[in-house]
Amino acid sequence: MSPGIDELEIQESEETRLLDDVEDQEQKLVDDALANELEREELTTSALVTIFLSLYVGVFLAALDGVVVATLLSKIASDFHEFRSVSWIVTGYLIAQATFQPLYGKLSDLFGRKPVLLTCNVLFGIGSVLCGIAPSLWFLVAARVIAGAGGGGLYTLSAIILSDIVSLRQRGFLQGIGNILYGCGAAAGGIVGGFLADTIGWRWTFAIQGPIIVLSIVAISLNLKLPRTEFDYTILKRIDFLGSGTLVSGLCLFLFGISAGGNYFSWRHPVVIVSLLCSVILLTAFVFTELYIAVEPIIPLGLVKNRTVAGSAFTGWFLSMGFFTNIFYVAIYLLSVKGASPTESGSSLIPQFIGSASGSFFAGYYMRLTGRYYPVNVVAGICLVLGSGMLATVGLNTSKMFISVALFLPGFGGGLYLTTTLVGLIAAIPHEFQAVCTSIAYGFRTIGMTVGVATAAAIFQNTLSAKLSQRITGPGSEEVIERVQDSVDEIANVPEYWKMDVTLCYLDAVRAVLITTTVLAACCALCSLAMKEHVLHNSVNRK
Repeated sequence: MSPGIDELEIQESEETRLLDDVEDQEQKLVDDALANELEREELTTSALVTIFLSLYVGVFLAALDGVVVATLLSKIASDFHEFRSVSWIVTGYLIAQATFQPLYGKLSDLFGRKPVLLTCNVLFGIGSVLCGIAPSLWFLVAARVIAGAGGGGLYTLSAIILSDIVSLRQRGFLQGIGNILYGCGAAAGGIVGGFLADTIGWRWTFAIQGPIIVLSIVAISLNLKLPRTEFDYTILKRIDFLGSGTLVSGLCLFLFGISAGGNYFSWRHPVVIVSLLCSVILLTAFVFTELYIAVEPIIPLGLVKNRTVAGSAFTGWFLSMGFFTNIFYVAIYLLSVKGASPTESGSSLIPQFIGSASGSFFAGYYMRLTGRYYPVNVVAGICLVLGSGMLATVGLNTSKMFISVALFLPGFGGGLYLTTTLVGLIAAIPHEFQAVCTSIAYGFRTIGMTVGVATAAAIFQNTLSAKLSQRITGPGSEEVIERVQDSVDEIANVPEYWKMDVTLCYLDAVRAVLITTTVLAACCALCSLAMKEHVLHNSVNRK
């Protein structure tokens, strides 16, 4: 009888196991349904709207700050008589961003999202107030570094927090709305910066950001409720200080080398050669550190082996190199060639930000509707290359309408890319890597922006110097060349028989930069085609 009993026991055991499996599956379905229901409830509550707006006060200010600087560069340079060095106001901010931005994803994993975000707001506010009281150009650069250290986390951490609390499809939609707020901040920056520069002075454009960032700090403190992260001193060992150090040192030396070359020193001068050589060594050491030494690298380059991650990262790199360069040098073109005031110059940049905001919103809506992003990348590439090519043809008599259309197209294409590349990157990797991959995206963008602005400044200054030397000759020419290289405002004071020549020199220098951005736009479009289509899930847990 024992065989029969054994068979009965086995049968009962099998039935019990099957029942347990069924119960587990039923419980899993119930849990998933409950999770999805909670997500739907969260997405329809005012709490999410409140959190979203609290996060994006800082993003709005960061956008405003970037364009304020673009419209004020020539004014600040004229006040300090340092046009050849004024690009460091931008690059100082961007170097700090590039250094700290990749760290914020990891720091927020270790210390918690909210404390790190609040710290970023404080740094940005302090830096902005110090910019407003800067007594010299290099004090202003130092203040911009402080602001950049905080500004690097405002947008990145807002994106990470949104990825934590909403699904990928909803994430794309909210990212689109967020980019509209970013575009509004950028558009306001041009108008506000130009108006204040023409009236009470450029310093107030920085100083007024201090009180506003206090509102952001209060809103985040009251409205953002996230689980607490236990602090442990041992986690400091996991922070990639070696990677951060080699990255910032390498970038600083590279930017110094290309800024000084052909400007303060010849390209063959030992200072320039040594700076560029050391930058290559340090940046190579950074790559080696990230791949083989760092336990938790600030930019996990190993993930870039994924085709979509690499395509997204380098699309962001080339996009940022050209996108922000267009802003700065179209503003300089309007001031130096067209004779526009800072207010007119800032207002003329609005089409690019309208294009960026509408493109980002369209991309978010399309992805939410279809769950696809690759077709959007194709449209983005066409708009970006076409618009950048149009900008490269500007001349003495180019109409405002042409400039508006030429700015709108790359703005629209760039807005599409800003949304699709981030969401596509997050969709291509496991959920647990989304914070570090968001840092990869913003890290590549910020480093690209830094290198792009510095490279453009080198191209502009070297072209301007060469053209001035060719066209401005004779008695008193050296003094005129030095004056117009240090201040755009000095163009109005040049003797009448040289004024058109000086204007044409500025036009040639701007064109050289805009031709470069057209090439960068083409590189951006090609990189975006390397991205594969991945599923955009309807739930946070990607079920």
